[in-house]
This record gives sequence, structure tokens and C-alpha cells, in this order.
Amino acid sequence: MQNVTHTWLAGGAVLAALHLPEGGASVGVVVCPPLGQDHIVGYRTLRHLADELARGGLGALRFDYPGHGDSAVAMPDDTLEAGAALAAAALRDAGCTRIVYLGLGSGALAASAAAAADESAAGLVLWDPVPSGRQWLRRQKSFYTLALGDDAVAAEDGTVVLIGVELPETAAEHIAALDFDPALADRMHVLVARREGAAGAVPKALRGVEGRLAVIEVPGHEESLDASSVTATIPAESVRRVAAWLTAAYAPAGGSDPGAATPPAFRPETAVTFSGDDDSEGGVAITETLVRVGPDRLFGIETRPLDAAPDAPAVILHSGSSEHRIGATRYQVLLARRLAAHGVRVLRVDRRGTGETGDVSPDEANLLFSREWIEDGDAAVDHLGLPSDRVGIVGMCVGGWVGLQGRPGTTRFISVLAPNDYRRNPVQPGFFAEHHGLDDVPVVSVSDRARRAARHLVNRAVAVAKVRAPYPALVAAASRGWIRLAEPVLRPALSAGTDVLLYLSPGDREIFEAHGGPKASRRLATASGHLTIVNRDSGDHSLFGPGIRTDAVDWVVDETLREFGLSATAGGGVSGS
Repeated sequence: MQNVTHTWLAGGAVLAALHLPEGGASVGVVVCPPLGQDHIVGYRTLRHLADELARGGLGALRFDYPGHGDSAVAMPDDTLEAGAALAAAALRDAGCTRIVYLGLGSGALAASAAAAADESAAGLVLWDPVPSGRQWLRRQKSFYTLALGDDAVAAEDGTVVLIGVELPETAAEHIAALDFDPALADRMHVLVARREGAAGAVPKALRGVEGRLAVIEVPGHEESLDASSVTATIPAESVRRVAAWLTAAYAPAGGSDPGAATPPAFRPETAVTFSGDDDSEGGVAITETLVRVGPDRLFGIETRPLDAAPDAPAVILHSGSSEHRIGATRYQVLLARRLAAHGVRVLRVDRRGTGETGDVSPDEANLLFSREWIEDGDAAVDHLGLPSDRVGIVGMCVGGWVGLQGRPGTTRFISVLAPNDYRRNPVQPGFFAEHHGLDDVPVVSVSDRARRAARHLVNRAVAVAKVRAPYPALVAAASRGWIRLAEPVLRPALSAGTDVLLYLSPGDREIFEAHGGPKASRRLATASGHLTIVNRDSGDHSLFGPGIRTDAVDWVVDETLREFGLSATAGGGVSGS
């Protein structure tokens, strides 16, 4: 058996998950995640690896770097090394006397730098490593420009913007200077687990010492780190091979660890208190607490003012796609803390199949647009235990859909960032990811090409019907889940008296209009709840661009305070109804 303990380290500098086999372990593995969007996409993969290591008799600790993820401190220049050092110290506190450093993707830079700085390090694993810090940064800058196109605007001076992460210029320069140290092969076991075929390679800095390295090929990363969070899968065979190498090299024979003393009473920090990072928040003291929500024990983080009243108004934040609680470029973390500085209690949750919630399985079904996620949303509302006029929901894309599909009338407002799907009926687990980019009407075909062609014809027929068919017939069809239309998705909440606020990027606006949004707006104008629509002239759907992301966060804060009648002054009290 194994135990998993979630804890803050160093007063909030790092949020970590400690995996230990029953009886403890003398060898612990520091699991260094990749940076940016790769961390979000690879999150469940690293959970699966840590589980496998604990089953094999090793300890493992996963963590966010300082200034990344759920961290409650500013980002230092040496964020990679600092995070790995805190993780190693926590493993030693938990009874592990020998430390192995493992890094995935760009996290391999952190693992290598930490192993070099740790004179007692017992081993190093470079898993699908990047070529070097400089090449990683150059590629990420190019990827950002290509992915966002005209929306790839520059950030403020002194900041480097990449997909899923913003780095202070000095931190980016520090990362660019990192490379792999060939001298480590003389001090410890070093494994390079590279991709199969031409796509995988030993980093250039280590090619002169390949004879002293263990090198294996691992499959599946094209469908893992190179995919979106919608379609990404856990590279099960890659995890198995890496875990098997570590177990063979470090785990005790026979399953019992004679070097493991009785594990000390590791004392997790389940709550931290700190001041708001933004000067505009006035240094308001904020507390974040790790919680479990509902019958499925969803992992969550509750952010609130230190002196919050029990009945303080509350907002639930739902991530988009299959991503965990931090949101794109961790906007949900920063948004939660800004709202808390204004007196709002905020709950961020990992829905089933995301983040820290539930068991991890390589073949787990993606739950996008499933009934399970609707139930998770309702569980989050129930967890707050507040009357409906004290609760709001803010959801990104599918997170907003979760709010709109929940029990009508249980919240004061639902703010939806970048909605782009207006299906009325949920789908079966795994269905959306399998058919991503295609219409959700099942079509039997003999090949993927034929299936796509058939779906294209279906989509064209539906588009023609939306122009020519009587609108009441379209609403009836959409209400039965046969086609997608905005009105049946928006009407239940509005009719129950809940305000609905839509924040649309240019691409989202096109989808809204194609799904009858303008007509729905006119027909829903007399509903009990009020419909507000904000159209952005520029920006990307995923909120990777700093301009649209900053504007969206500001808009959510302003609208939340307006809905709850709160003062716009940080720390201020109620100024209205």
C-alpha cells in the first residue's frame, strides 16, 4: 500500500504531493515537472509515475516550482533549483536518506541542476529531456509566436511570455544558461530516457559520456506532451520503463526496505497565510486551505481573506479543457487571490479525471462535457453551504458549460470565459476527446477519412438548416441534443433568475453567432436573469495572450464585485445590496 500526502512547503513556496509506500522508504525521487503548458498536459502522467514508484518501494515527491502553479511566493531567478531543493528536503524529512532527481521535458534541467548542487545525490533521470536551456527557451518563444499569430503581443517590459508561463526576464536568462553536466555521470547513476527513433536524442552536452549513461527509448510522448489537454494521453509504456529502471536500481529486493527506519511523523501544512502579491490588493492577509469536496472527494483549494465571515460571498472557479485548478498561465490562482483580497471566498477544484482528484489510470477516459463534470460542479456548490444569492461561478470554456448545466437557480451569476461549445446534452466519458474537432453526431465509417468526410457533410447540412429552418424547430432539435444552439444552453439559468455573463474572444464570438447567439439574446431579454455579453476585438480563446488574459481577470473581478455589491477597494466591505 502507499500513502499520498498533500502539503505546502516553506510556508507556501511550494505545493507538493508526497508519495510513500507503507512502512516508508530510504530512497526518494524528486519529480521535477516541465514548465508552462507542458506541466498542465503532463500532470496526470507524473502522478501515475509517482504512484508506480511508491508501489515499487520508493518514495516520490511532486511539486510546483516557486512562483509557478499554486505557489504563494514571487518567482525567483533560480526557481527550478529552489523548488527541487525544497522537494529533496521534504523527502529527507519523511525519512528518505538517498535522493534521486528526475525531470520530465524542461524539468530535466531542474533535475540536473539540483543533482549537481546536491553532494549526496544518489541518481539522476532525464526523461524526454530538452536539448538545453537555451534551445528550450528559443523554441518556446517561436512556438508562442506561431501558436498565437497576430495575438502574440508582447508583455510588459522585463517579462518573457511563453505558452502557459510568464517568466521574469532575469529568470528566463537563468534558465537559458542551464545545461546538462557530464561530470554527473562520474558521481551517480544517470538514465536518459529518450523518445523513440529520430525524435529522441541524448542532450548534446552528454554525448561525450554516453558510455557512462544508461540510455533507453520510451514511446508515447507525441500523444502526451505534444498534444493538447483535450487529446493528451498518459504514455503508459514510457512510465513503466522509467519506473522499472528506478525500481531495479534503487528499490529494496523482496519489497521490504531494510534501510527504511520507521517513517517520522510528517506534518503536512494544509493551510498557509500570506499577503496578496499585487500592490493593488493592499497587502490583505489571505489564507489558502487544501480541501476535499463532495462524495467523490474532489481535490480543491479554498482562498479567503484571513478574517472572512462564515457567510462571505463565494465564487467557484472552473478550469477549461481537462486542466487542473490553476488555469491557463495560472490565471485562476491570481484571480482567486485578487477576489479574496476584496472579501470573496473562492473555491478552485479539480474535477474528476483532472489534477489530484481520483485514482490515475493510463486508460482513464477523458470526461470533457460529461455528466460526471456536471455532478462535480453541483458538488462544489453544495460544499459552500451558502444561499444562492451568495454564490457565483466563473468558468473557462467547458468550465462555464459545467456551471450553465448545473442545477438552475443555485447561484447568483455564472460568468463564462471564452465559451465555444453549445451542446445541450452531456456526452459519454471519452467521447469528446475521441471526436475532438468533429461534430458530436455519431457516424459509422470504415476509416477515419471517411468518418471525417461524413461528419463534414453533417456539419454543412446543420449549418444550412440553421439558416433556413424555422427557429422554434431548431430550438426543439437543440433541446434534444440533435444540434447545437445557444438558447437551450443559456435559458435554464436565466429563467431561474441567474445572471449569465459571456466573455468572447473574436473566435468565440464567431461561434456564438453561428449558433444563433444574437437571436437568443433578443429572446432571452425578458428572462428573470440578466444576460451580459462582452466582445473582445483581439485575443486568443485559450487566454495564453497576456492582453486578453489580463482583461478577462479584470473583468471577472469587476463583475463579481458588482454582482455581490462589494467595494472595489481591496479589503473593503459591502457598499451596496
